This record gives sequence, C-alpha cells and structure tokens, in this order.
Amino acid sequence: MRHILILLLSAFLFCQNSLASEKTIEKVMIIGNESIPDSTILYYISEKPGKPYSPKLIAEDIKRLFKLGYFENISVDVKEGKKGVILRFFVKEKPIITDVVFKGNKEISSKKLKEELGLITEEGEETKLQKPLNYKYLDNLTKKIKDIYAQKGYSGTQVYYTIDRISPTRAVVTFVINEGKKAEVCDIEIKGNKAIDSSDIKDVLVTKTKSILHLRFHAPLSQENLEEDIKRIEKLYKEKGYLDVVVERPQVELEKDSCYKVIYRIAQEGKPYRIGKITFSGNKLFSSKELLRLQKKLKPGRRFNQKLVDELSKKIIRKYGELGFIFANVIPEVKVNPKTATADVVFHIYEGERAYVRWINISGNISTRDRTIRRELDLYETGIFNTIRLERSVRRLFNTGYFENVDVKPHVVEGTNKVDVNVNVKERLTGVFSVGAGYSSVSKLVGMVSVSKGNLFGTGDSGSVNLQLGSRVFDFYINYNHKWWLDKPQTLSLSLYNSRYEYFTYTSKKLGLSALVTRRIWEDWKVGIGYLIERDKITDIDTDTPEIIREESGTETIGMTTAFISRDLRDNRFLPHKGDFFKVTTQIAADFLGGDREFYKAIGEYAYYFNFNEELPIDINLPIIASVHAKIGYADAFGSTDRLPIDYRFYVGGDTTVRGFSWGEAGPKDKDGDPEGANRELIFNFELGYDVTRIMRLIGFVDIGGGWWDKYKLGDMRKSAGIGLRVLTPMGPIRLDLGWKLDRRTGESSSEWHFGMGSYF
Repeated sequence: MRHILILLLSAFLFCQNSLASEKTIEKVMIIGNESIPDSTILYYISEKPGKPYSPKLIAEDIKRLFKLGYFENISVDVKEGKKGVILRFFVKEKPIITDVVFKGNKEISSKKLKEELGLITEEGEETKLQKPLNYKYLDNLTKKIKDIYAQKGYSGTQVYYTIDRISPTRAVVTFVINEGKKAEVCDIEIKGNKAIDSSDIKDVLVTKTKSILHLRFHAPLSQENLEEDIKRIEKLYKEKGYLDVVVERPQVELEKDSCYKVIYRIAQEGKPYRIGKITFSGNKLFSSKELLRLQKKLKPGRRFNQKLVDELSKKIIRKYGELGFIFANVIPEVKVNPKTATADVVFHIYEGERAYVRWINISGNISTRDRTIRRELDLYETGIFNTIRLERSVRRLFNTGYFENVDVKPHVVEGTNKVDVNVNVKERLTGVFSVGAGYSSVSKLVGMVSVSKGNLFGTGDSGSVNLQLGSRVFDFYINYNHKWWLDKPQTLSLSLYNSRYEYFTYTSKKLGLSALVTRRIWEDWKVGIGYLIERDKITDIDTDTPEIIREESGTETIGMTTAFISRDLRDNRFLPHKGDFFKVTTQIAADFLGGDREFYKAIGEYAYYFNFNEELPIDINLPIIASVHAKIGYADAFGSTDRLPIDYRFYVGGDTTVRGFSWGEAGPKDKDGDPEGANRELIFNFELGYDVTRIMRLIGFVDIGGGWWDKYKLGDMRKSAGIGLRVLTPMGPIRLDLGWKLDRRTGESSSEWHFGMGSYF
C-alpha cells in the first residue's frame, strides 16, 4: 500500500509540474466526507486560497491527513478556475467501530471480557465506542483476549476478528474465540526444601491442585501464575531469614489429558540470617528510636524477617502521612554479611514537603448544600492535608446517613506540594411517608401515619412525625434534630410524645418532653447531655393484671438527666466493615430534677468489626466481616424510691439483645411467667457477615446474655444462635433475624423471628 501511494504521489507531482508555475490557489474543496466536518479536514491542509500552488505541499497534506487515521483513501485533482486552480480533496472515511461482540466464548462471559478490555466502566456502563477502524487497536484487543484466557489456564486459545459494516460509516467488530481446553493442575511437588515444609510452601502458591474438599473444581495453570509462585516462594524464605534462596523455574509435566504436574525446585536454601544493625537515614522529623518503636518485633539479634521490614516501611510512611508529609518515601536496603550470617537494614527516608489543601471540589450533591458537606470534612482549604484527616472525612460523610456512596480522592497538583480534594457523593432518598392500618387482639383496628425527612432543605437537619390512632390506642410522637446548632459541631434534638394504650387489664398514659445536645469534642469523640420530663399514669387495673403493673398504679412524674461519651471509628455506622465503637451512658432521675422517682442507670457498650479482606492476599477476595459486641448495664433505685420503674429496667431478650428469645424472656420473670425486667444486664453478640452486595449482608450469629436483680450471675446466661439479613434501604437499615435457643427450657419456643429498623449493633 505504501509503495502504491509513493508511485501515485510521484505521478501526481510529475503531471502537475506544468501547472505549478506562477499559479495561485483559488479554492480548496473537500468531497466524500460524511462524519468528519470540512473545517476539521481543512485545518490539517496547508494549501489555502490565495497561496501559491505547490504539488510538493499537497503531497505533504495527503500524508498528514492519512496520519490522522480517519481515512481509507485520499486523492486530489487540480482544475483550472477563473482566478487560479481549484483543489479537490476526495476522501473515503474509515468506518467507525460502534460495538464489539464475541462468539465462541463459553467459560468467560461477554460482559466479563468487556470489563477486562476496558469497554465497561467501573459503574457497570458500557463505553460508547466511536473509534475509527484501526487494525493495530484490534490486534491489541486480540492479544489482550488471549492473555485473559491464559490467566484462566487456557494457553492455546485462538482468536481472530471480523469486521461487519452495518452502514457505509458504521462497523461492528466480532471476535471469534476458540477457547480450547483448560490446562489444570493435578499434582504439585516441591523438591530441594529442607528448612521449610512442603505444605507451607504450597499454601503460599497461586497455583493450586484440584480439590473437591477445598471447592477447587478447576485449578488453572498459567505462565503468569508460575512466575508469581517463584516470587512467593522467595518471599516466604526471606520471611524465615533465608536471604540466599534460589528458586528455579517450575517444571511442568503432562500427566494426562490437559492435566499437569508442576515441580518447584529449590536450588539453594542457604543459611538463616539474623538481624544486624538497624539504621535510618534522612529522617529529621522523627528520631530513629521513635521509628523503630513502630515495629517492636524487629530487633538486632533476632531472625531476619523481610515481612517485618516491609511492614515497618509502610508504618513509617503512614506516620509521616499523619503529619501531612504524604510525599514521604521509604526504601529499605538489606546489606548481607555472609561471614557473620547477619543482615544490616538501612531505611532510606525521603521526607518530602508537607502537603496542603488547595481546593476542595464537591460534586454529585443535588439537594445537599455544599456547606453541609464541607462542615463534615476534617480538611479545609489552605490547611494541612494528611491521611488520617482524609479517612475521618469519609467516615463522617458516610455516617450522616444521607449518602449512598462517598468518594473522596486527593489529586496532587503537579510541580507543587498542593493537593486538590475531589469529593463526589451520591445522595440517597431521605424522605419517607407511609400510611397504613393494623389489627391486633390488644389494640384492635389501628390507623398509622408517619412522615420522616432527613437532610431537610439540604441542611443536614432531620425530623419525623408519627401518629397511631384507634379505639384503644393513641400514640403521637414528634422529633427534630438540628445539626450544627449555633454553628458549632453539635446537634440539638427535641422530642415530644403523648400516648394512651388500653390493654386488657390496665390503661397506660404517657406525656413527655426531652431535649438532648450532642457535641463533637475532639476528632471522633462525642459527648452529650440531655433532660427528660415525663408523666406516667396507669389506671383501670383489673385483678388479673401482673404484679409488676399493679406496683406502678397511679400517676408519677419522672425528671431525668442523661449524659454520655462515645467514640465511633466505624467506616459506616449503618453497615460497618471495620473499626470500633465505644459508648458509656449514665442516667439519673431525682426529685430535684422535677420528678418524684429516684433512680440511676449506667450502660457501657463496645463493638469491634474486622474485615477479612484486608488481611488476605490481594488475589483473594473474601467479603467477610466478623464483629463482636458487648454491653453491660447497672441500675438501681435510691432515696424515696424502693424499686426501679418498669420502663427503665433491663429486658434481656429480643432483636437488640439476645435473639432467639422474645422480649425480656432471657431475664427474670414474675410468678406468672411474665418478664419483670432487671437492674443488671450483660450481653455478648458475635456475628460473621458476608456481603452479597454493597447494600446487603447475610449474617450468622451467636448471642449470650442475661438479666438479674442486684448481682451478676454468669452461670445463668442464656444462649442462642441464628442467621440474619441486613439491607440498606432508602427508609433506613432493615434487619431480619431468625434465632434458635441453644439452652431451651420447658415451655419455651424453640426459635423467634426478629424484625427491626435502625442502626445495627
């Protein structure tokens, strides 16, 4: 094609020489283009009206247009005009590739292939191809497809493509794939190893044998995995102190049809080294002692461990990042001394400059005001940028509950120590209106209306109004939460409620008002103080009423103050993956607070979440989260009050305490078998969760807990186990659990269903 083009250009130059003398260009015309506008083509043509006519420049223009990659053919003719020559560029455009399809792929879906080829975005949307036909690009895709199959163990995969024009300017490319047979591993043998057991070496390999027991029905064999295996074996030996290890290339032998044996040979193990001197260079902000304290297991005289060296390097970088030195870098150098069998380690540290925030760019917010988002950030423009503040900012935004997704990405401004922070949020629905009706043997027919709205007017405030109305029920509740009250990092919560419940044996009426101020005092710590005034009245008591209710007969007023301190390091309080939570709450009710009952309560709780994915190798994805939650409660009456009021006792059993038991069933009961509550409680919840999607989690749980009067009886704690589901919905988090009693007693049900809304443990 190139030779033909040169001949044509030579002929063109020869034929047009006679026209070249003292001719000017009158007009330049483009003919044959459909999708590419004239203006674009004319931009790359140097010959313009009014310029001298030059066959040499026209030849260069043709070459320049071909290099654009848009045209299959270009030709030029020259006509005599009235004032000079008219140049006509005849072009034939290459077709535009609008789609890529696959045929013959059975083991790997078309969607997965497109993801691997970069034809599907991270959001799952297909990229709209508008590429001119480019054989080099298609050959590159062909190679990538073969590589994808090779990684899956299909080393002999054949791929070719066809181009189908669906119009003169549009084409679809079809990749025809002959997958071939998958090469699998039937056996792995380790040779030459003495210091490390073969089973330990096999554990670190990417290449695995087929195993029904381990659910490995297909064990792919690929060159990429074999090369990675060599690195992993060397890394394992260096973690044991064997720095002179030499691992040969694996030997692959065919045992039977498409099933291979892989032999890994350790050519040299060497002797184990011990740590010699540990020194640091380039560190000015931190002393060598401070840095060495970050990894206490790394000490002179101990067996050398490359893993500890790498961990210390990462911890040093993180420590610098906490102070804003995000450009810091650490390069560990290991100096081997074969005669003494020691290895000196020098950590070369480049501290760099402290990073500052230039701009904070917020996007994705439709109803939420920029100010509402900015105030939750622990970063501000012109301020220091560091990794801890970045993590805290993401956590705070998630924990507002107003965003489905939060993506905070720093972008280093080239050539400076400035960072732009790009905050992209995806808002969730925060308003819920519901109307319904219900019927029970106690309350009869009840109508329900509920309105709740979070992020009111984009300010972050929230409020709700709930009403239940029936012949035996009246329950009205209104709540409002004002965020950043008085322009401080504090929330003012106000609640008003009025209820009347007519039960079979008595009637209960409550009227109350509460106020609570919560303030962030330092980074992730919060304190709160509140006050509640409530009037309770129990009337119309029958002789069949439980004793616990008869003791509360009459009207009483409770004036109570509440105080708490908490720290929340969970990445998402609605569906946590990692972090911990701590809270201590105290309540005191007394006559000097406006009531006629005197008692106190103290509750402490702690939860910890562990993400298995962060501890596993990069190539293993296991979205499993383990958590433990512990809660202890202590309460008692004092002064003129003899016994703790029933509404302020601990009722162990139910969806937030010990699942598998009904409300209060795992605590003390009266002589009629009804839960009477307790003034002591101790509860432990253990969960193992699997994230099915980003908003749905399956869990298995074990709960242990109990409630008692006046002292803790650990031998009487009740036990249950079960399964559950967690779903994040626009209305809030929903939980559904089914628990079975592990120590079922006579007369008790074997299991209980639990349903609830709101935050989890």
